[in-house]
Amino acid sequence: MNKNICLLLPLVIAACLNCSPSHAWTWGQHDLVFFLSAGPSRNDVNPEDGPEGQDMVVDANFLYSFRLDDFRLLAEYIVSTEESELERFQLGWQITEKTIGWAGRFHSPSRYWNQVYHHGQYMQTSITRPVTDQFEDDAGFIPTHISGVMFESALEPETTAGFEFAASAGLAPVIGDNKLEPLDILGAESGNGSAIDLRIGYLPDQLGDDQIGLTFSRYDLEIEDNVHAALQGLLNVEQYTIGAYIDWRWQELRMLTNVLRVINEMNRENLSDTDSFFAGYLQAEYTPLEKLTFFGRLEGTTDSTSSSYIALFPNSITDRQLLGVRYDYAPRNALTIEVGEAATRSEEFTQAMFQWSTVFR
Repeated sequence: MNKNICLLLPLVIAACLNCSPSHAWTWGQHDLVFFLSAGPSRNDVNPEDGPEGQDMVVDANFLYSFRLDDFRLLAEYIVSTEESELERFQLGWQITEKTIGWAGRFHSPSRYWNQVYHHGQYMQTSITRPVTDQFEDDAGFIPTHISGVMFESALEPETTAGFEFAASAGLAPVIGDNKLEPLDILGAESGNGSAIDLRIGYLPDQLGDDQIGLTFSRYDLEIEDNVHAALQGLLNVEQYTIGAYIDWRWQELRMLTNVLRVINEMNRENLSDTDSFFAGYLQAEYTPLEKLTFFGRLEGTTDSTSSSYIALFPNSITDRQLLGVRYDYAPRNALTIEVGEAATRSEEFTQAMFQWSTVFR
């Protein structure tokens, strides 16, 4: 898609959604949510050499849902200056009051950040996503999109507390050219390995947002056109992740953290070995005023420079420290500034970003 069209199309659609009267459907329940964000981004690899990667980034996210009796449909499409892709397409059935089954392409249930925020930039406080939940298109080295079946359920004992369960099985991404590549359901091809994801979360108050939980995933990652894998004589990777997360609030303070143990069985032509590391983040937020939030995040990956698995993704951010501030200056409109130091496997650089984000529905 032409870059100018990518820039203008979201703005035109946003204006139409904001100005036109709502349309009443005669059957079923429909909901269309439109997220829009825009702003400059700058990376300085070496201050003496000047900026690298300075660009204006525009993202438009269309989230459509439909409900008719027990049937569900959810679709999410992304249009931006960098991509145009059907991110999610799920057909669902309400099995019981608290249990729903889905089939299609969805976010991995073991990635908590993506289960909370999905692709909606306005929904999350920070501009960037942490290392454990970076999307494949943005050089994330842990799968975040799965195609298959998923079940979500809730258990509500006779107290204020509750439990959430999510489990999925399907097809994992493949290891492509310097990045993971999820199955494209609009142009599906064979060759993807299997994927299993599990998440269990405990909510001390079912009406609140606080949650702690455990996650597990297993992926068979096949190789497709990755030069680093060819140099290693790598045939495929069997990846396991075991994690724990906390999302907790104390009045004006909030803490969101996730730690993963990542174990990679590197199956080679002559000799197989195990490559493992820890990856995680801690994000703290302080909201002294209703419309103003200060935040900071620490991200890290152990043994990233020696990991033969991370070597397959040379552009992936493995470590980062950032600070930022978000101001919700109007209903459904926010301005966010974020600055920090980041690192890939081979280089360090500074980041500075400014973003306007909004939501229409």
